[in-house]
Amino acid sequence: MFYKLVYTLLVLIMKPLYRFKIIGKHNIPKTGPVIIAPNHMSYLDPIMVAFVARPRPVNFMGKASLLKIPGFGKVLKALHTFPVNRGTVDKGAIVQSLKILSKGEVLLIFPEGTRHREGKLGKPFPGVSSIALKTGATIVPVGIIGTDKVLPDGSKLPRFPKLKAIIGEPIRVEKVATADRKEKEAALTARVIGEIESLIAGGKR
Repeated sequence: MFYKLVYTLLVLIMKPLYRFKIIGKHNIPKTGPVIIAPNHMSYLDPIMVAFVARPRPVNFMGKASLLKIPGFGKVLKALHTFPVNRGTVDKGAIVQSLKILSKGEVLLIFPEGTRHREGKLGKPFPGVSSIALKTGATIVPVGIIGTDKVLPDGSKLPRFPKLKAIIGEPIRVEKVATADRKEKEAALTARVIGEIESLIAGGKR
């Protein structure tokens, strides 16, 4: 209930300010486990993904230290955020991700792992493909455009560019045994990144 209320209010506030546009909404599966895999340029990106997936709620990974902040941490948890320790293989976060998908829910994972503001995608990590191959979850690539211009480096005040999210066709993934996973991980990661790059390029035309 709290999740739905917060994002409904955010839509009402942000839509007129940023005139955001969602293309390909029909590509989000209505049921079943889904990993949404977008590019990452801004702290606004998770909010964009929540808009993209509506009415399905999205589960997010959040920096562990943020969830320890009194009050704010509780708000993040109510918004379906769970902790991840950056810079290490966080087994707890992986287990939680598998649990979420086993319940047929939606999970956000940024293939780049962290934000990149240079206008091109950073080196991808295999997290998206690894978890998809373990669970058989469908991957939905998303190209986000414009969020890097909301608060560019050196700016103290936010700007209000047009924001766009282009949702690619779902990539169906079958569960794969551990022995066969490594080779498939690399190919699937390359495919996901290639799809995101194509969506961004097409959205800028």
